[in-house]
Amino acid sequence: MNTHVPLRKLDPARPVSGSLWLLLAATLITSVAVSPAWSSVTGSISGTVKDSSGAVVPDATVTALNTGTGISQSVQTDAVGLYVFPALPVGVYDITIRHAGFKEYRETGLAVDATVALRVDATLQVGAVAQEVTVQGATVHADTTSTQMGEVIGGVKMTTLPLNGRAYTDLLALQPGVVAINAGTYSSLSVSGDLNPGNMSVSGQRESANGFVVNGGNVQEPTSMGTSIIPDLDSIAEFRIITNNFDAEYGNYSGGQVYVVTKSGSNQFHGNLFEFLRNSDLDSRNFYSPDRGVLRQNQFGGSAGGPIRHDKVFFFGDYQGWRRTVGIDTGLVAVPSPAERTGDFSGVADQLTNVVNGGYWANQLSQALGYPVTSGEPYYTAGCTSSSQCVFPNAQIPQSAWSTPSKSLLQ
Repeated sequence: MNTHVPLRKLDPARPVSGSLWLLLAATLITSVAVSPAWSSVTGSISGTVKDSSGAVVPDATVTALNTGTGISQSVQTDAVGLYVFPALPVGVYDITIRHAGFKEYRETGLAVDATVALRVDATLQVGAVAQEVTVQGATVHADTTSTQMGEVIGGVKMTTLPLNGRAYTDLLALQPGVVAINAGTYSSLSVSGDLNPGNMSVSGQRESANGFVVNGGNVQEPTSMGTSIIPDLDSIAEFRIITNNFDAEYGNYSGGQVYVVTKSGSNQFHGNLFEFLRNSDLDSRNFYSPDRGVLRQNQFGGSAGGPIRHDKVFFFGDYQGWRRTVGIDTGLVAVPSPAERTGDFSGVADQLTNVVNGGYWANQLSQALGYPVTSGEPYYTAGCTSSSQCVFPNAQIPQSAWSTPSKSLLQ
């Protein structure tokens, strides 16, 4: 089975002991990959083999080769020419069909996703065994054997989309019929820090109707029915959410079925390093605050995978660290002084520099103040003592022009 053991997301406040690092290293070395048996996180390929006349070809040897790991499986077609690989690990496959008296048939580049069933029918041509017919698999294969609906999101798409917190659960609501829900009072337990636990309504169902599966294991947490495990984004090979028309094998949940498959290593060494930064030095301050609260957030880590023994044993490991410092601004907001509450703005007269904008507003002011106001007239100028010089002589706003709600609020 393709076994992925994710490294624990470490608490910034808790140092990592040497024994823990030894345990992680030992786990990494002993993580192996063979063919998985979990049907819920695998796909399938099936089809019928015929000759050029349309007659079925029994006892043909059909081989499915995982191009990433080099692991292959072989089956024989039955009496009606049917073959099936019911549980293939997620990956890209080449299908080879051989039978005496026919050219070898090969179809390459078949992408097998979690819970997806591909139909690959083949027509063999008469010829020598040494000859072969190669067909390049289509970029997109339609699942023609089931009616269930749902979208597969791969690792490349996940890691290239901007996600604050880098949780795959933030992508669930991108699919039609899925609406994120705030669990409110009955909130989920803390999952990987404060990442989104995946509470959502699918096709109008309650959030309690959803199921979450990681590598074949049920990880739904029972408080608000979100997920209890969120693998690091760089460790996920793909995930799929099935929204309706479930096949008979899926039970217990009537809302959405979320299946996550983690990476497992291959015949080539692959790895990456990353860091995502948020810093208040790059932000503007709140309009009403004289300063900025400190925010420093760093998410960093990496992953590595490859062969221990080609075509046999593989390893994969990942780590993500999260360091965050969050401050607050003072929250000081200017409020009217006692003098300003009576309409006396002489203390801030130097700030009254704007002018009346537009004839409509000038007309409204004229009606409220009882004397003419014109568009473009200054609200106040230094030394203004007459309404012929500015809108508010002596920087006074007469209370006769105040609205009734304003008088009550200022009290």
